[in-house]
Amino acid sequence: MLIKTDIFELEIFQNSNVYLGSKKSGQIFTNWADLDDSVKVDLVDISRQVETLMLQTEKLLYTPGCA
Repeated sequence: MLIKTDIFELEIFQNSNVYLGSKKSGQIFTNWADLDDSVKVDLVDISRQVETLMLQTEKLLYTPGCA
């Protein structure tokens, strides 16, 4: 999963790498395997929340008359 905003970048690839970039805080790179299980659970939850937001966005953009 990759998300970009004007001030953040987040990449979460389970069983691989995690990257967070912030204009304020800099960059953090870590390996999935190095994370505590509780952090992994939270990152999976974030990924699910993002998918929900993307589905909501898709519905908005595919609604007739939105464009």
